[in-house]
Formats: sequence, C-alpha cells, structure tokens
Amino acid sequence: MDIGFEWIIPYRPSRNQLLLKAVLWSATLVFLVDAIFFAAAMLFVALVCGIALFIFTFRLRYEYEYEYINGDLTVTKIIRKAKRKEVFHAMRTEISRMQPGRKGSGGKKVLDLTSNRPGKLVCTVEAGGKELWIEAVPEFLEEMKRYYPELSALDTAR
Repeated sequence: MDIGFEWIIPYRPSRNQLLLKAVLWSATLVFLVDAIFFAAAMLFVALVCGIALFIFTFRLRYEYEYEYINGDLTVTKIIRKAKRKEVFHAMRTEISRMQPGRKGSGGKKVLDLTSNRPGKLVCTVEAGGKELWIEAVPEFLEEMKRYYPELSALDTAR
C-alpha cells in the first residue's frame, strides 16, 4: 500500500519584516515628496529606498511544499509561484529524531520551514546532520506516530 501526503504552507512575514516593509514605504514616500518640493538630490535617496523596498517585498513571496511518499520526505520552496528549489530531502530511515514543538538540540543550525502563523502544528525533525522545524498536517503526524512514539502525546485534532 502506497502512503502519500502533500501539503503547501504559505509563508507569513514576521512582525519585524512587516515593520521593515512599512519603514521602507514611509522612507520612500517622504524622500520622494522631499525631492519634488525641496531638494532634487533627495530623488536619489528615494530611488534607493524604492529599489530596496521592491527587492525586500519580492523576497517575502514564497511558500513551502511538503511531500511525504512511501517514507520519502521532501520540502520544496516555491518562490513567487514560479521557481522551485528543493530545501530538504530525507528518507524516513534517515530521520533520527522527530518531536513536537520548536526544539533545538544545541549547536546545530535550525532550518525554519514553517509559515510563522501562531497555533499551527510544528515539529522538530533531525535528519542527516540537519535540524529543521516543519509545519505538519494531522494525517502526516498520524503516520509518523508509528515510528516516533514521542509524537503520540501530540493532539492532532486541530
């Protein structure tokens, strides 16, 4: 019997990212108005702020696609609904630890592959020397409970 799950998690910018975006918008508008009415040299500063805003805004448009097919877990980052980049890939047998919550084990760099939305089911996965946080769907967690008993205390009824 084949087992397969696929789910997409859209990324939501953090408060700091939204604040930076608002500051860039404000700075661009202030310097543009200043360039129009007072000093034409401020047009250069407004242009720099506008370019920074454009680049920053487009870097926030992505989502994660999770695929679990017969023990094969793949996480792909979809950028602006056009470009795909594989971020993580591991077989279930390579996963050494899977537990609920955002838990780091110390000196390892943790990949945050979640949407930043509060109240979502997040699990810590350690595989192949990498540690990552994933946002899992209840069906996937039910399958993983067979192999990782520490997930059995997790309530997947949300």
